[in-house]
Formats: sequence, C-alpha cells, structure tokens
Amino acid sequence: MLPLPRLVAIVVLVAATGLVSPVAAAAEDPAAATDQAIDEATLVAMMDDVVRYYDESRPAEGRILELLQAYEKNKDSLEYKKLRFLFDTHQKVTTSLNNLIDLLYISLKHGNYEDKELNNYLYSRCKNIITFLNNMVYFLTARNQEMALGSSVDVQQLYEGYLVRLTTLLYDLNKLLAHFHK
Repeated sequence: MLPLPRLVAIVVLVAATGLVSPVAAAAEDPAAATDQAIDEATLVAMMDDVVRYYDESRPAEGRILELLQAYEKNKDSLEYKKLRFLFDTHQKVTTSLNNLIDLLYISLKHGNYEDKELNNYLYSRCKNIITFLNNMVYFLTARNQEMALGSSVDVQQLYEGYLVRLTTLLYDLNKLLAHFHK
C-alpha cells in the first residue's frame, strides 16, 4: 500500500500529464475523433480492466461494510465519517462501472463499429462515465487530506488501498479511451 504522500503525488502526476483527460484533442473537434471505426480490442481491454478491478476490490467492499458496523456506535468519529464517505463513493463508482460494463458489452455484442452515430454515442457515454469516475478520485483524494487519520488506522489503510486501486483503473481506462478509434 502506498503512503499518502506518494498517492497524492501519483494523482497529481496523472492530472499534470494529461492522462486524466487524454481526449483533449478530441474534445476540440469531436467529429474528427468519431469519424473512425471503434477499435474492438480497446473495448475488450476496457472491459477486462473493469472486471479485474471488481475482482481486486471485492474484499475491500466486505471490509468497508464490516468496519462501518464496528464504527457505527460513534457516528461523530472521524473514522466513521471517512468510512461513510468511502462507502457512499464506492456505491457511485460501482454504479458507474456497471453502466460502463453494460455499454461495452452491448457494443461488443452489437459488433457494428462502422455506424458513426452509434460510435459517437458510445464514445461520448464512455468518456462521460470515465470523467465522472475521475471526479470521484479527486473527491476521495481531497476528503482523504481533509480527514487525516494515522497511517496505522485500519480505516486509513482501507481508504488508501481503495483509492490506489481506483486511480490505477482510471489511469488504464484513460489511456485506452485515447485509443478508442482505429
């Protein structure tokens, strides 16, 4: 698990290098990016990354629920507030990732990557979902700094581990989004 300063440095580095928004050129001219066919291998890689993230984060989900029950007795404690924020954010992240998986699965099942209108929709939806998830990483990072706990506290370790896994997933998804088209 990365210590907090290294985690913050990674988030800042990702934002500074533009990987949080690798589609800036496409945003300037969205028609240019979507006039091409979708790269099926990129869709599969995105789906694989999300599924791998689910597998890696499943134990953390159970641990979040377990710790929430343990700290629920004192709802004013910093640990409970931080866990509650993590739990609420995790619910939003999970819903967004489920939407992304559904979108990718339907696109792969449909298989028509030459339909420009469908490509525009698919690209736009994927980009919006990933942008939302990037914002969730930002909020998690900001809240982590606001509600600092000792690095040995189990809540802090769980929180930082979750943040590292989500940041890693988004780093990969942002890179793949830049190669969305053939």
